[in-house]
This record gives sequence, C-alpha cells and structure tokens, in this order.
Amino acid sequence: MKKSFIQRIWPFIKARYAPRGARQTFSTCGEDLIMFDMLAELGVKKPVYIDIGAHHPVFGNNTYLLYRKGGHGVLVEPNPDLCREIQKKRPRDICLNAGAGRVDGEATFYAFERNTRSTFSKEQAEDWERQSGQKPTITKSEIISLDLIIKNNFSNLAPDAISIDAEGYDVEILSGFSWSKRPKLICIESVVHNLNNADPRDMAIYDLFEKNSYKLAVQTRNNSIFIDGRIVRK
Repeated sequence: MKKSFIQRIWPFIKARYAPRGARQTFSTCGEDLIMFDMLAELGVKKPVYIDIGAHHPVFGNNTYLLYRKGGHGVLVEPNPDLCREIQKKRPRDICLNAGAGRVDGEATFYAFERNTRSTFSKEQAEDWERQSGQKPTITKSEIISLDLIIKNNFSNLAPDAISIDAEGYDVEILSGFSWSKRPKLICIESVVHNLNNADPRDMAIYDLFEKNSYKLAVQTRNNSIFIDGRIVRK
C-alpha cells in the first residue's frame, strides 16, 4: 500500500525535531511507557496483554506501545467501527467486538456520539446524557468474562498486563475474575490519591486489588497501575 506524504516524512520530522533521548507515548499520561519499563524490569521484553475498552487502536491507547515493541494480545471493544479500525491497524492482535463483565452473557450498551463516553453502565450513560444533552444509541452486546478471555486466547496462561477502561464498569469486570491466572500488571482508570477521601468507586477498586494481593505501584492523573504483590522483582 502506498504511503501518504505524512507517513513518508514522519521519520524525518521525528529525527529532526524530537529532543535527543525523547520517548514516544500513546497513552494519556504515559502509562504505556511506565508499564513497558516495569515489565522490562521483570524480564518481559515482548508483553502479552489484554486491553478492555481499547477504543482507538493508537491514540490514547495503553497497549499500542507494547504492540510496537513486538508484543501482542487481545483487545475488547464493543463499538464495531472501532473494532474494525483496530483489526486494520494492529493485525497481530485479536479484537473481540464485545464487552467484558462479571459473567458471560449479554448487556445493554449505550453508544454516544462522543464515543469515549460509550458505556455499559446505565448510571454513567444517564449522567453523561444530562451533562451533554446527547442521546445514546442503545443496543445489546455480547459480554465475556475475563476468565473466559484468558482461557480462549492465552492457552489458559496469564497475560503479562491488563488495561481496563470501562467507563464505570471496571468493578463489575474485576469482581467476577477468579484471580487464578494473575497478570503481572493491571492498569485501570481510577484515581486513588487519598485513601481517606477517595471516590467510593475508586475505593472499591483499591479494596478489590488489596484483597487479591495486588499493590498500587504508580498513580497518574487518570489511571492506577497495580502490580502482583507476589512478584519478586529482578
């Protein structure tokens, strides 16, 4: 396929204008660089991952850097247009046009024009509708549990990392997880700056990780990265 003009000159632009030693990130707050470095410290050079609520295959995505570094995995995205874009841009990855949840089945999906606000959470959908005036398109979507995703796509072995951006559905997803196949890292849209004054949903996430022996390793403006507390770092 013939490259566009921008694609042809982009390597030159990066080499000419990027500061020496600069590293490219695709996540909102550099979470992909953090995860890559943490996994490299654990001896993982080409990570295997699950990306739930992947959204765009590149921009604002927590696993695209891992893909570019030679990794591969499974992306879960209920928006069919975005899923097709993922399959086109990331051919080594598998994209499941579905949602993730506590149990396998089906759920109502609220799709907004601003698709970063699309969600399986009725509460989140109603809140955004009040704020924006946008009406969601309501459909039914397949729901797959995290355990089944691992069983069907990873020979029942744990992936190295999981990223979850599920717009209010993250506790639901993790509460159904058996934790028997333990990823080294889990990055989740949650902010726990102060445990004494945290949002109840964020506190529920923190308690769930603590109960299953995961430790908060890094906190960015938008995400928390937890590490398996049973790992002995090399």
